[in-house]
Amino acid sequence: MALSGNLRGALWMLASVAGATGMTVFVRQLTPELHTSMIAFLRCVVGLAFLAPLLLKADPAALLRVRRPGLHLARGALVALALNLGFYAIWKLPVATATTLFFLAPVFSTLLAPVMVGEHVGARRWAAVMVGFLGALVALRPGMAPIDLGAMAAVGSSLCFAVALLLGKTASAADGPDSVFATTALLTVALTLPFALLEWRLPGQAWVWGGLLLLAAASSLRGYADIRAFAAGEASFVAPVSYLRLPSVALAGWLMFGEAVDGWTWGGGAIVAGAALFIALRERTPRAARAAPPPLGG
Repeated sequence: MALSGNLRGALWMLASVAGATGMTVFVRQLTPELHTSMIAFLRCVVGLAFLAPLLLKADPAALLRVRRPGLHLARGALVALALNLGFYAIWKLPVATATTLFFLAPVFSTLLAPVMVGEHVGARRWAAVMVGFLGALVALRPGMAPIDLGAMAAVGSSLCFAVALLLGKTASAADGPDSVFATTALLTVALTLPFALLEWRLPGQAWVWGGLLLLAAASSLRGYADIRAFAAGEASFVAPVSYLRLPSVALAGWLMFGEAVDGWTWGGGAIVAGAALFIALRERTPRAARAAPPPLGG
């Protein structure tokens, strides 16, 4: 049975969750050795090298022959800024807290989707997104911790990333998701360089380069999966699935860095995961079947 566009988008977003979790872990492991602006730049360089065979195989001239260059440039700039702000937040905040603030991206996406891509947002999707957002607030416990630069960076990263995702959907419709992926990979190298020059220092240890390779692989998976997810499904449907990052990253933070994960975090994670799964399960049942009366005797 063929999957609907929204279900395919949800599966791609699950792959993005796995990539985002790995990216968070590797960024935190590298911050004692490198400034986050250098990590962002080197992640983009290594990621481009990692993807070069795929890009060359796919006819790079065709990938870069785009009809909406302004959209690609704007998306690349937003992704570069989101990376720098997001990596800084991961450095300064507990990984579960940073991830909770990153959950503002789906909220921003839903708020902006009607204006930017003309999508209709139904009542159930609004409800699921808002329940997920409330779950993120439960995990964050607002008012119990001061707002610092790390938190502000996380919010800024979420806004930049949300706009970039919606621009990617529009650019994908014009030029295809592979073209968007290729141009973003090239542009982020150029646009993260100015930030890196302020804290320039190349790593000298082999394990740091190994960590950068793993970071690039995880981050590239996330970026590609995000583009595929939003190209396949509606932004207001796909975005809530990303809430599954919270329990995934919280578990990684506990196992890798000994960061305590209390009942508030797990409770909030359960709420946001439940909201995402609820709307995904509803999509599995065709609307006509949901509207039809139950069979006699059933």
